[in-house]
Amino acid sequence: MGPWSLPGVVQLMTGCMRVQHTVSAEDTHLLFREPGVLTGFRPQNKPWAFYLFSVVQIHNESVNIWSHLLGFCTILCIMYRYLTVYISADNSHWFVILAFGLCCLIYTAISTFAHTFHSKSALIHYTCFQLDYLGIGYFSLGMAIVTFHCSCHRHFYSMLEHYLLPVNVLLSWVGFLCSSVAKLRYHRPYPFQRKLWNVCSFGFQALVAFGLVITRYWDCYLDMNCSLSSLNHHTSVFMVATISIFFFSSHFPERFLPGKFDIVGQGHQIFHVLCIVGTLLEFKAAYIDLQTYVDNFDREIVQPDTTSMFSAMVVYGMLSLITVVLLNPFTKRRVQQDIRNTRKCQ
Repeated sequence: MGPWSLPGVVQLMTGCMRVQHTVSAEDTHLLFREPGVLTGFRPQNKPWAFYLFSVVQIHNESVNIWSHLLGFCTILCIMYRYLTVYISADNSHWFVILAFGLCCLIYTAISTFAHTFHSKSALIHYTCFQLDYLGIGYFSLGMAIVTFHCSCHRHFYSMLEHYLLPVNVLLSWVGFLCSSVAKLRYHRPYPFQRKLWNVCSFGFQALVAFGLVITRYWDCYLDMNCSLSSLNHHTSVFMVATISIFFFSSHFPERFLPGKFDIVGQGHQIFHVLCIVGTLLEFKAAYIDLQTYVDNFDREIVQPDTTSMFSAMVVYGMLSLITVVLLNPFTKRRVQQDIRNTRKCQ
């Protein structure tokens, strides 16, 4: 009876759907450990189906998987809702919403995949998170696209329209590359410098995107007929982004209460949830600005270039995938170093 015969598949599914056991940090390779997390780790070197079916099991990655899996579904629904409005209204900005939505779907899908399968082996772990950083770069690129075309200060359009996409494709790739190199360079327990590589690389691109909006606060402050509360939809995005960076970089609260947040409540889990909240708030901010801000512009000035946006997304994806392939020898070398270091410790 072959493994892919009907009885074999049924046996495999039955076995994988049983309650899967988890292991403690002491029984887990150092590579897979997290500060302050003591239990709930999935064992390594199991079949692919084991990790696929772990999606419906309880372990310390469950919240990370489901937060972005549900986020993917929510973003898909929100995207459909907004696209229906703009396409029916013959609004040329529908492709901006589509581009941002696709970038968000890519980052949530890749994140779900990475957190589902990274525990299989060291090589899979490194490769999964390189792809995860690729997804974050897509989100950063989508954020720049939607901010520029929907929320950018009007005086920046003519100045930046020819430079925005090339610069942000480069920034997204640099952020992806810095995060991937930092993952390969630093060993567990990771020093804070590794977080700086992540935060500073993608954080700089976020500051560039937010800089397109920030001058609107000054204009509103000078305008007696404008209330700063009219920019609350952007303020909420800034606040959620700042709080999410804190939880991403601090490992709070599990670092200070080890073992208490092994399954639910880890800083990275909170970061995941805040990422989805921030994404939905950005959709809302774009919608509000398209109704109340962009409509006051000269339509010829803000006409989106759909070909350039699509090309930028494809170029970034191809460039990053090629980089993953080029990094593969370094990844394998790092895996061998981890194996040697483990043997020395034993």
